Amino acid sequence: MKEPRDSFVVRAHVVGIEQVEKNRYIVTLDGRRFATFCSESRARSAGRSEARRLDLVAHEVPGPRR
Repeated sequence: MKEPRDSFVVRAHVVGIEQVEKNRYIVTLDGRRFATFCSESRARSAGRSEARRLDLVAHEVPGPRR
């Protein structure tokens, strides 16, 4: 896979956006492919949301299960 066209950091994760066709963007999180989207703004939004979700899950304290 080529270098990301654009990359940014969200908390502890690196989000990469790569344009592979006119209307196709691949989103990577920490170097792993996450999803493809038809617009750059949706790709950025999804990458940011998934990075936040992963950070939240990583910092959750497991409580007692019922």
